[in-house]
Amino acid sequence: MSTSGRSNVLHSDTVVRVGAVLVAIGTVASIATLLPFVVGLEPLPVPVYLLCFLAPIGLGVILVALWQRARTRSARLRTAHQDHAK
Repeated sequence: MSTSGRSNVLHSDTVVRVGAVLVAIGTVASIATLLPFVVGLEPLPVPVYLLCFLAPIGLGVILVALWQRARTRSARLRTAHQDHAK
């Protein structure tokens, strides 16, 4: 594997981790916003509700990173196959 291939994998791993953190924060915020309705407390302020949007945004970040990794791997395999065929 070339140096650029390793850096692409490391970059996509980092992006997947960032997406996972966003999903975790969004999930905790979603649970926190639903809890007052279940327990019967006052609703939380609007910014807490807006944090709930981090979960789908994080999922989108993860999916894009995995798609990019798959494209990079496919291109690398295609290049290796063409070099081997020559």
